[in-house]
Amino acid sequence: MGAGSLPMIKKKMILADRDQRYLNELSHYFMENVPQLELIVFTRKEKLYQYLEQGGTADILIVDETLAEEKLREMASDMTRMVLFTDLSPVEGFEPIKKYQKIENISTAVLLRYAEENDSLETVRGDSETKVVAFYSPAGGTGKTVLALALASAAVRAGSHTLYLNLEEIDSVSDLLGKTTGGLSDVFLALKTKGMNVGIKLKGCICTEPTAGFDYLPGVDSISEYEEISREDHKRLLDSLRELADHHLVVVDLSSDLNDRAWAILEEADRILVPTIAEGRSLSKLQRLLDESRLHDRYERLFQKMYLIINKADGRKDYMGWLPHDISSRLPCCANVMMSSILARGIDILRSGDMLLQMMGPVLQVAMGDDIP
Repeated sequence: MGAGSLPMIKKKMILADRDQRYLNELSHYFMENVPQLELIVFTRKEKLYQYLEQGGTADILIVDETLAEEKLREMASDMTRMVLFTDLSPVEGFEPIKKYQKIENISTAVLLRYAEENDSLETVRGDSETKVVAFYSPAGGTGKTVLALALASAAVRAGSHTLYLNLEEIDSVSDLLGKTTGGLSDVFLALKTKGMNVGIKLKGCICTEPTAGFDYLPGVDSISEYEEISREDHKRLLDSLRELADHHLVVVDLSSDLNDRAWAILEEADRILVPTIAEGRSLSKLQRLLDESRLHDRYERLFQKMYLIINKADGRKDYMGWLPHDISSRLPCCANVMMSSILARGIDILRSGDMLLQMMGPVLQVAMGDDIP
């Protein structure tokens, strides 16, 4: 249980299905994996009605389509009602859930539906102490997105429930990760909507990358949306992710622009990882950023949680002594990333979690709040 979290109060759920074998499988999963719920199970319609007629109560009602009828809807009027369907015929008053799919997906749909109807994170909030690490570089072309994806993939292999969050104004991963129903556009709208529970919207929009296993949020529908997003919206986005407490690690991939929105993320992040390459423009911009700290205290606060990642993935041999002393003396280096074929293509990053765990282990250690090895 996360620090400061309240004891869990279980919600009571009625689960009724005439298929005994299916019901056993479904109820076993809920009892083993969903501690938020206390189950009451029925296979016979008569026993279900008897329970309700005698004053039996529950917070959630899930029945198969043969049991979903008007009388039951009326008796369970104050419950979150769902129907397990095998065809697409709608049942009035019951939220449909496809019956024969992964039970994990059914569980997620049930908890989210209850949260939406009751405007409460109670059933979907996790108990993780969420760490936020931001990937930032003042220069493009340093491998920022590649390394952010690599860290997210490695973290999953290390057992951390991980969210990759791309906040580049023109993102470079939409083709790789793909779009699904819901995404950053919906979350940004929720951030702007008074009374909207952003945590619930986040839970409903987050997707899981099937190969690497990390969660992600599909990008915005149009980059023009960023014109309406403020630094306060970005701050509230991270606050909502921390309140949701569903991920051990959130990896934020930022643009190279140092605008107000980027500042909000960098100020709120627990760690800032700065990929660096042996290239004059990249080093010059990083040096310029360091020079600003002598003029403005706000920059110095960022440098106190910045760590370099020396990116040697281009295979150059002349790295000895290339990093200026003023940079190396002020920003600790958490890892040297060597050239590797698995970093050449995004699809290979998604497929190579075990190898990436070896490569990105020191970076992951820092991201999770440990000292530099």
